[in-house]
Amino acid sequence: MRIDLVAKLRSGTMTAILVAGMLSAGVTLVPADTLPPATQPSATLAPAPAPPEMRADIAGKPLSTEARIIVVEWKIKKGHEQEFLDYWATKSTIPDRTGLIAEFMSGEESREQFPWINWAAAESGDFTTFYNIGIWRKADDFMGQIGKYIDNKRPPMAFEADHRHRVFLAPVKWRIGQASLPAQDAEGVK
Repeated sequence: MRIDLVAKLRSGTMTAILVAGMLSAGVTLVPADTLPPATQPSATLAPAPAPPEMRADIAGKPLSTEARIIVVEWKIKKGHEQEFLDYWATKSTIPDRTGLIAEFMSGEESREQFPWINWAAAESGDFTTFYNIGIWRKADDFMGQIGKYIDNKRPPMAFEADHRHRVFLAPVKWRIGQASLPAQDAEGVK
């Protein structure tokens, strides 16, 4: 979804807080100067105030963001990769995605193709490593949908070679690009 933010702000139909909510939901904002000439606004407006979570302190440092990033390392037994991916896509679902910005089940790229990769990933002839990266609006959203079910004492599932490793990250600085996230789930993901 693309929105001309300047036109919406000029028309008075959207507050800065609503814009912040839309950004956290993954809406792509389009600067007016990237629109075709017929759709560009005729007047220049003062920049809209930043949403509350993006305001800076007296020294100019951003105060915080409530967003959280979860990274889960999965070690999957060789020959069971498709079983795992099917499980993740169809059984390990998120009932309420209101607070989920995006989630990516990812495999490692080739070090031969990208020789600059130097991540100390777990490597073994016995398993394949996958990384699940989830971006959540805030910690409570993650805890309400996923975190409350995590039990580090639970034994690995049949397709897992070892327990999962997790890290929960709180952004301290961030950059927002002009590209947008995929607009829909990957094929077969529920």
